[in-house]
Amino acid sequence: MPFYRWDDMERAKIANPSDSTGSIIIGEHVTLNRSVSKPGKIARPHAHGCEQMLHVVQGKAHFRVGSEERTVGVGDVVHIPLGTEHEMRNVGDEDFVYLSFKNISDDWPPGRNGD
Repeated sequence: MPFYRWDDMERAKIANPSDSTGSIIIGEHVTLNRSVSKPGKIARPHAHGCEQMLHVVQGKAHFRVGSEERTVGVGDVVHIPLGTEHEMRNVGDEDFVYLSFKNISDDWPPGRNGD
């Protein structure tokens, strides 16, 4: 199916390290998910066997990627290299909404290898 609409997709918890819920589109080589994190919610420290890029579409959150930290907001992009530990906390008063692009890997998407 080549066309999607986020508002028509089911939203669920996608990955265990995160309190966010979202929807995911899985292609042959890449995934795209739209995730929503409520105020104060977190993504605990974790790493992936894939590269990740996040584009912020609403709210603000504090990120740590490796040893670097920054609070990000609408229009910002966070690049997380393969295998780099990262974590996030919604530090705003509204939902933190982001699009996350990842390549398919041994540990992404969840459940791919019977996880």
